[in-house]
Amino acid sequence: MKYLWNTALCTGLALAFAGPLAAMDKTVSGVEVKADMSAYEDSNVLKYWPTLETDLAASIASKVTVDDNADAPRLTVEINKVAIDGDTFLPDTGEFNQIEGTVVMHQGDNAVNSSSTTDTQEEQTGGYPLNMTAITGSGDAPEGWIVVEPSQDDFYNALINAYADTVVERLEE
Repeated sequence: MKYLWNTALCTGLALAFAGPLAAMDKTVSGVEVKADMSAYEDSNVLKYWPTLETDLAASIASKVTVDDNADAPRLTVEINKVAIDGDTFLPDTGEFNQIEGTVVMHQGDNAVNSSSTTDTQEEQTGGYPLNMTAITGSGDAPEGWIVVEPSQDDFYNALINAYADTVVERLEE
């Protein structure tokens, strides 16, 4: 399967959506979200959610101050699995309840260059895997996963916003 790399740069969206005001004191120099589902031949997530990258980047940016001139970390989030109960082939409704990815903080000397696809050796200042699942009722999550309890008809927005909240909460000041 062809590699699917799309980049979303969200420097002007910091106040576009309502978010916790306390988080607005955190500053990043840029936010980049990539979705690479190439490890899963049967993944159809981008068919149903083609704006996944943009939506997650906008959600993160709405919870922080994005200043490309700031000496603050630059975030790169890579989503590499979206599934419904472990299955990467989503049903006709496009429902999913799991997101897996990684978050990397880079030295924030410059903002994300959306036209660049080079693999530069930027200094990473931290990173971690971030796996999230949405469970209705009293289900159990695998060890190390964060559990979110959204309404049954709003898994997408609940997972996107909860993923963004967790990225911002784990941002070092």
